[in-house]
Amino acid sequence: MAKQKILIIDDELPMRFLLETQLRRSGFDVRSAADGPSGLRLALQEQPDLIILDVMMPAMNGFEVCAEIRRRPELAQTPVIFVTASMTRENKARVFDAGANDYVVKPFHTDELLAHITAVLQRRRPDPQPAARGRSIALFGAEAGVGTTTLAIQLGEALALRSPQPLALVDLDLPYGSIASTLKLYTDGNIVELLNQPQLDLPLLHTFAQRQRTNLLVFPAPGRAFDLAQTPQPAQLQKFLGLLAADGYHVILDLGAQVTELALAALRAVDLAYIVTSGQPHANARHDTFMASAAGLGLELRRLLPVVNDVYGTAAKSRLAYKPLARILQATEQRRTLLWLQDQGMQKLLSVALL
Repeated sequence: MAKQKILIIDDELPMRFLLETQLRRSGFDVRSAADGPSGLRLALQEQPDLIILDVMMPAMNGFEVCAEIRRRPELAQTPVIFVTASMTRENKARVFDAGANDYVVKPFHTDELLAHITAVLQRRRPDPQPAARGRSIALFGAEAGVGTTTLAIQLGEALALRSPQPLALVDLDLPYGSIASTLKLYTDGNIVELLNQPQLDLPLLHTFAQRQRTNLLVFPAPGRAFDLAQTPQPAQLQKFLGLLAADGYHVILDLGAQVTELALAALRAVDLAYIVTSGQPHANARHDTFMASAAGLGLELRRLLPVVNDVYGTAAKSRLAYKPLARILQATEQRRTLLWLQDQGMQKLLSVALL
């Protein structure tokens, strides 16, 4: 079987050498070019299976090169992954507007790049099976500060690489949320504004979504206080979840740590929920209290799965009244990539989410 061919277009010699070495060791046939014009010529000549493209280059920047690739009939369907040192809100929008399939931010772990390459190449293959109905997964914290948002983002990005189905990441930690600031997204056109629309349908949902990956949409929280009269109704949330699930989307909801009517409605509606604690005694006590009150709140205990996120690195001997599904080693923003690549607890969350 012929090796899959990857073309690297990057003006920095050390980066080209590093990528070439890593990808050849991983079994790919690799070509490289030092600028956009020569990269385009080589792409037309070699017809690669995938192109890795730097953003900042002389003569033609990566956005211009990608747009030209999409204009060429011979290359229009060739997957493109951007590598960039900075992913601002504006750059993220330009990446997908230019027609790229994915991006990786420098510096990156070798396994991270390979995971993105594998996912993009797999999505290129036609799937003869119709998309299955999507699953919905909520993350709820025993208290604030236990890393619920980080885990939600991690779960979303890891599932986007492992599942052929599209995903939606929803920030219901109202009113402020943290997903938008963490992922450098806008808060205009947020989930509260969407759920207050009189009629919900899939085209409308897509106008409110922001793209984080090719198959991962994000619905951010407002990021600011709003009139309590604008608090979304549970019925609208259920319709929103139903529309996405029927269209084959897996949905991940960050519910924060407040027991609100909307959070309870989400916990009643989802297929499963990860109830997160830090492993600290005070967080564990709140976790156990919440789990013990589940039935009285109209929640099915079998769908509430305890998770210990060892934020402080001291939870090895922590005790919970309910056996945790997984223990995760310090899910923090600084360790986000290593989490979904290496942490066994996160792998457990992924495997259960994909059942």
